[in-house]
Amino acid sequence: MKHGHAHWLVWLTTFFAAVLSILPLPDVIAPGRPAWVPLVVIFWMLALPQYYGLFFAWIIGVLMDALHGTVFGQHAMAMLFMAMAVTQLHRRMKMYPWWQQSFMVVVIIGLYQLAILWIGNATGRLNPTLLYLLPAVTSALLWPWLAALFHSLRRRFIVI
Repeated sequence: MKHGHAHWLVWLTTFFAAVLSILPLPDVIAPGRPAWVPLVVIFWMLALPQYYGLFFAWIIGVLMDALHGTVFGQHAMAMLFMAMAVTQLHRRMKMYPWWQQSFMVVVIIGLYQLAILWIGNATGRLNPTLLYLLPAVTSALLWPWLAALFHSLRRRFIVI
């Protein structure tokens, strides 16, 4: 029974990414926590741009604001900046080998992190440090494995 519309997988992977984003970590490694939710959003925007775009990223950002208890719109605006970059680059990124995609992920998630830092600093909640960009690097290191896992899940559950 092949139906091809198992879009529940998108929401399930986003849910698990959100859970990973709030799990407590030791103080030593907490600054390097990968940006799980932006990674998942990037993947689905690249894989299915006809279904998942700016509105999807904004909704996920609003949900992240509620989950993290941040200023309303902080993650939503950062996700929109990130989604605009992915929308502009998705055709090129799909042609790149994994290591070039990882470089683009550093840039895109770095943009996301800088937007969150800028808004957090403007509201007096975050102090700027270079450690704030560390999740972009760890996310890029995880990108090839995460993308391979999601591609296999997408094939297995026929998400088109």
